[in-house]
Amino acid sequence: MLSDLRLSLAAEMIRDHVALDGIDRYCQETGVQCNDFVPLEPVDFKGRILAVDGSNVSVCGWSVASINLIRSGYVVYQGRDWKRTVITFDDIFFADPAISAEQFAPHLGRLGQKEISLTEEDLDRLSTYFRELQEYVSLDDAIRWANPGDIILYDGSFDVFEPLRAALSNVFRRAEEKGVALLAVAKSSSLYWGEGISLPFIHHTNQAGSMILPNSPWYLNLKGKKVNRGPGKWGGESYIVRFTGRSGYAFRVDVPAYLAGKVEPVLAGISSCSTSAECPGYPHALFRAHRDIRITENEGASVRMKLIEKLCLEGMSPTQVKMLMLDYHDILEMRQRI
Repeated sequence: MLSDLRLSLAAEMIRDHVALDGIDRYCQETGVQCNDFVPLEPVDFKGRILAVDGSNVSVCGWSVASINLIRSGYVVYQGRDWKRTVITFDDIFFADPAISAEQFAPHLGRLGQKEISLTEEDLDRLSTYFRELQEYVSLDDAIRWANPGDIILYDGSFDVFEPLRAALSNVFRRAEEKGVALLAVAKSSSLYWGEGISLPFIHHTNQAGSMILPNSPWYLNLKGKKVNRGPGKWGGESYIVRFTGRSGYAFRVDVPAYLAGKVEPVLAGISSCSTSAECPGYPHALFRAHRDIRITENEGASVRMKLIEKLCLEGMSPTQVKMLMLDYHDILEMRQRI
């Protein structure tokens, strides 16, 4: 049984390393200075904001392959007003290394990437890669329908691993040609600083910003800062942004290279559209995209039940279906309840 002593030690470690009493050590070790926090003045944005998101739910798996329900799309806002939601992909994906190439090929081709190269350790990420690819297709579709000067937001980070980097680079090129601002806003991030123990960079930067610019939106460029940023080979710059002074949250924002020197007015426009009472401090278009596009637990269960019905109609026995649809851990848990 877990002892209170172990929990006390964990609480002590969090207090000593995660809680930020002052910013001197943080500034010294990360290279962040007080003047790096740039005040952000919200500007009422009259153009369109398009926000892209995706969702992925496992339907069933049989150790060497699986079936996943994947959905991707985007919402369209005119200023602060929602206009429509567009679903660009809503289908099942067979995550099987033996047939993955033919499933990726038509979507890669649309984005100008000839093929995807996967190593053995990538194979368990097939569904994640395919969902990300569908999100890039949604980005491409949003760019096609956007007007010059519009803003397109992506839920996530652009600092991706090698397999889909070429497709994303082509998305950047098309956004630049169209004259739209394309940014990625990450709800969570693994950015960290410090030695000996990994310290949460965004959490501490948000606290530091609250001390330096209280009750104010701001942004911070990570260029030249001592922070672990992951692969870092996507060719753009990353920022930490607090979109409104009333919010207690800051976010990682990735900005492609073609927007270098032009990002402040874009962030100011996003700031003005991040004041909704539903999600204060977060771009409302991304909030709506998450709500409209996500696959709910009930939807996943419904698809799973329909698949079970189809399997039975195909002549599979209940025992065969149970072996296919249940993890043995689930079987052990059911036996405990009997």
